[in-house]
Amino acid sequence: MAWNTLLAPLKTVTELGATIVLLNILPLPHIGLLRLVSSAAASLGIWVDAGIDRSLPRFIPELEQHQGRAAVGRFMVAILAIKTLLLLLFGLVFWRFSPHFVAYLSRQVQNLPERFETAQSALQNILTDLAPWLIATVLVLVILGNFYDGLMAYLIGYFRQRAWNLIGLIGSLMQPVLAALLVLLGKGVGGVLVAMVVTPVVSVALAGWQVVTNQHRQTAPPTSRPSPPSPECPPASRSLPWWRFFVYTAMSNVLNLSDYVMSWYFAAFLLHDLAQVALYTTGTAMVRQALALLYTPLVGIQVPLFTRVRGGDGRLPDAYAAVGRILAAILIPGGAGLLLLSHDLILVQYPQYGGATLVIFVLTPCLFLESFLSSAQIILQVYERYWLLLLPRALTLLVVPLLVWVAPHYGLVGVALAIGGGRVIIGLVTALVAQGAFSLRYSWGFFGRVALAALGMTGVVLAVKHLAGIGDIGPTLGARLVAAGVLLVIAAVGALSFGLLLRLLGGLEPEDRQRLLESRLPFRRWLVRIV
Repeated sequence: MAWNTLLAPLKTVTELGATIVLLNILPLPHIGLLRLVSSAAASLGIWVDAGIDRSLPRFIPELEQHQGRAAVGRFMVAILAIKTLLLLLFGLVFWRFSPHFVAYLSRQVQNLPERFETAQSALQNILTDLAPWLIATVLVLVILGNFYDGLMAYLIGYFRQRAWNLIGLIGSLMQPVLAALLVLLGKGVGGVLVAMVVTPVVSVALAGWQVVTNQHRQTAPPTSRPSPPSPECPPASRSLPWWRFFVYTAMSNVLNLSDYVMSWYFAAFLLHDLAQVALYTTGTAMVRQALALLYTPLVGIQVPLFTRVRGGDGRLPDAYAAVGRILAAILIPGGAGLLLLSHDLILVQYPQYGGATLVIFVLTPCLFLESFLSSAQIILQVYERYWLLLLPRALTLLVVPLLVWVAPHYGLVGVALAIGGGRVIIGLVTALVAQGAFSLRYSWGFFGRVALAALGMTGVVLAVKHLAGIGDIGPTLGARLVAAGVLLVIAAVGALSFGLLLRLLGGLEPEDRQRLLESRLPFRRWLVRIV
């Protein structure tokens, strides 16, 4: 948790800086083209993954505990072979149909509004010159991305938080910095493609090195004996037959596919032209970036945590309630702050993307609420209650036709409403199912205190914005820099006011305060004094 919290601001600042460079130098339709290439790689990667990477953190700790480190090594070799076969299969399919993908990109260029006539001509030339490189980029990203995800899932399964974060940090820093540098040197779309390929090569090499090192360092003692079965895990499930892994993986694949069809990766292919793609993905990127920063303390924690609780290390209702309180204290004020400042943040960073503000307004409450509800899905997966997961995910079958229909009729806002609303409904149903199955409860009293503190914070932020005179932000660099500084001060005042108001309303629960003091979070004693 400490490593997550320490490194997240550095990653966020780097990504913000690189994004500002790309979105202010490259024309808006060029950004749309790059986002479609990324979406194609992610879409193909979902099918290649087949739910495997999502399953590894669940089974690796159990396998090591009951069969030893050698069994983990054999298991990972088998996983590598399976992933290689899937890569070959889907890679050949994509290569066979790659001319259709290039033709689709060409149609997206032709659909651009008249105001992008100059960019339209340049993009047609780019497609003609770089078509083979676009296809190669998609394939390389899929191949390296899937091996990278598998290796990183292994590290998460062993709580190798430091290695996991350092590797992620290198990738998070390297790609945006390299892409921004190449764009500043005039390499345009081709330079961004190079950065997209070089970064995963380095990341896979580092992740592979860490996995091999971890295997050599943590050799199981030869005299170790399997742990006795716990009451919450029946004896029949103490071994790890392949059928258990396949069933869990199949369910994970269903979850991945349902997540995919309600993500920007899928939505990007339904939008009318590259300009809409650029605006929609920029709006979703800001929401996802804020979520990633706020969610940092729990990254890579919940699956191993609930797995160990299932093995007898703690009570599930207590763990669920504690995670819920952490999420509420983070996401409620964070979401409110993003809604209050998002329009100004867009104008400060990339004024030509003002149309993305509506997407942010729609997706922020939806995706933040979904993230808060996500613990229920993790518990159902860890406890292998597959049928209980199918009911909520079946609702995806209703959302997809709606999404396909609203995209051409209602554009950006319609797509955002369909995706955001669908994700919230699925999250709510999943939470109700899990709470009924395991007698789980939220800490509603604490949630009320957080909501009241966030409401008070909203008043403070609005008042400070009014006093600071934040209105129409000028287009010049100087005006935008001044506005950026003012927004940072407003955000800091808002965060401080939330903490103080929460403290006045009762603050953290005593057990959460103790956990915070015992954690490795930076400034934990200062945080405890505030909240």
